[in-house]
Amino acid sequence: MHRIRRRRRRVNGKFAASAIAAGFLLAAASGHAAPASGHTASVIRPGMAAPSLAAATAIVFARAQLGKPYVWGGTGPDAFDCSGLTQAAWRAAGVAIARTSQDQWATLPHVAAANVRPGDLVFFPGSDGTWSAPGHVAIVSGPGQMIQAYATGTPIEVSPLSGAGAGGIVGYARPGAS
Repeated sequence: MHRIRRRRRRVNGKFAASAIAAGFLLAAASGHAAPASGHTASVIRPGMAAPSLAAATAIVFARAQLGKPYVWGGTGPDAFDCSGLTQAAWRAAGVAIARTSQDQWATLPHVAAANVRPGDLVFFPGSDGTWSAPGHVAIVSGPGQMIQAYATGTPIEVSPLSGAGAGGIVGYARPGAS
């Protein structure tokens, strides 16, 4: 498990809590995060609106699973399928989401492509899904990239958003959105 370092700093003349989690500097006063210097390359690429502490935690969890095998129906800790990975990552952040990609798509708030942030989920039709009930899901980890558990024989990996098949992107959703 990754440690989260907390510190206090002045914001508008008042002390505000902040945390550094896997390269994200998160200011509680603003509710948004900014990449902490020196740590951006391993978690998030510059140029994308920064995530919340929960989103950073979900990304940290997903990154810690890189290289583990894909197993259909896998929910961890040794192997995952696509929705098992997204569910476990957001559970590590304290946010409960549905188990399957179809249920995640049906129950989470959708986000316009122009508003996507790291930690959001990206959905694809997949080989076992449709446009209305997507069969594949991954976690957006930066501009044009995602962390996914794709298929048997492919370990959990960082991939380009376009790398989940020729079916195209169904859409995006944001766990933990109010």
